[in-house]
Amino acid sequence: MRCPRCQAVVSEQAKFCELCGIKLERDARSLHEEAVDLYHRGQVEQALSLWKEALKLEPDFSQAHYYIGLALYDQGDLPRAIKAFRAALAESREPFRILFKLGLAQYGLGDLAASVASFKQALQVNPASAETCYRLGLSYLRQSDLEQARAALDDAIRLNPKYTRALFILGMIYSQQGNPTEAIRLFRQVEQASPDYTEACFELGMALLRNGELDEAAAQFEKTTVNSPRFTPAHFMLGEARRRAGKLSEAISAYRQALEQNPRDTEGWLHLAECQARLGQTDAAREALDKVLSLHPEHHQAKALAEQLTKTL
Repeated sequence: MRCPRCQAVVSEQAKFCELCGIKLERDARSLHEEAVDLYHRGQVEQALSLWKEALKLEPDFSQAHYYIGLALYDQGDLPRAIKAFRAALAESREPFRILFKLGLAQYGLGDLAASVASFKQALQVNPASAETCYRLGLSYLRQSDLEQARAALDDAIRLNPKYTRALFILGMIYSQQGNPTEAIRLFRQVEQASPDYTEACFELGMALLRNGELDEAAAQFEKTTVNSPRFTPAHFMLGEARRRAGKLSEAISAYRQALEQNPRDTEGWLHLAECQARLGQTDAAREALDKVLSLHPEHHQAKALAEQLTKTL
């Protein structure tokens, strides 16, 4: 016969491979070792088959149940992954990673109450896990429990002050709660830690805009367009910040960039027309309004502005 790991020829009576040292007896532990090796080489179905064999020999073998759960999770079979993780928990002396993965699977399946319970249990075992605090915060957030989400994310940041994902999500929560000052503080921390974090750069601009800091907001939107030129909302919001600051020519330029990428943006054409009208660019404003009305023939603001422009003739 051949060694299952290195394929060297070995005798039928051999207990170990002389070449690689693997144990050749078909007990649950050796089957598990072979399965793990196959799993890490991407041969998932073969690995699952060996773990099932191992469980026939040792039904309470926690590691086999856990790895079956991992493989099924990778395949997107979340209900069966959850079942495997629960079986792994029954006999495990080190339940933290099982509880964490169980929480992820439950979250993915939309069972948010169960994911909260699993992440809380995981934190009882390992209270220093910033990642678990973060995941707990996301579960609360999907339940629209913003206060509990904030508390969990605060814990994640306390454990890891440079945890940019947690800082970003916490900033988003403060934005939703109408606290732009705190959101700005958090988004600035994200930007310092990760200058190319496009979403954080953009959301910092949004928070500054809500706070009335128009020039600072425009600077952030401009920075976002440099980092991600195809991110259309940044071009549009740059136009908004410039328009609200009365910098109409700069606003027109930004709106045009946005409309090149999304020519069906009614609001973009309307605001472009408004800026052009205020600068006396009547013909250009009419063209922009024609775009709006071709997309939405009954658009009241566009019709009103078009009528106003006609009266100025």
